[in-house]
Amino acid sequence: MAKTRNSGALQYKTFGLVLQALVLLARKGNTCSSCELAELLSSEATLLRKTMAKLTREQILTTKEGRDGGYALNRVPEELTLAEIYQALEDESRCQAGNDTMCGTVLGGQLKEACFDIFEEMDRSMMTVLEKYTLADMVRKSGC
Repeated sequence: MAKTRNSGALQYKTFGLVLQALVLLARKGNTCSSCELAELLSSEATLLRKTMAKLTREQILTTKEGRDGGYALNRVPEELTLAEIYQALEDESRCQAGNDTMCGTVLGGQLKEACFDIFEEMDRSMMTVLEKYTLADMVRKSGC
């Protein structure tokens, strides 16, 4: 079953945070703890761990416990697309965040139905763009 885009602003913030963490892991080339990543990203380790767990479930990352533990890439950066990263972060059903903002009136119901196809088209367009880029592209574009 294909995952679809969460149109909420939090999703974009999470994607940005994760993308930075993955670029750091790709640059480092070995394991990095959540505390170390959080410090480098000026983020909270608990938020980062919660988000990185999704990438671990999707086998984008591996984790190692213990003193030298942390996260490591489980995929080659040249083969990991931004679309795969974004999809790994999905929590909600299709367009749920956009639909949740429309009121429960007759007009709200009509607009939900009217916007469904538009939201679907937006999802497809965004994923088409994200499929064009890999983590390695982001490492290169970020100056290293």
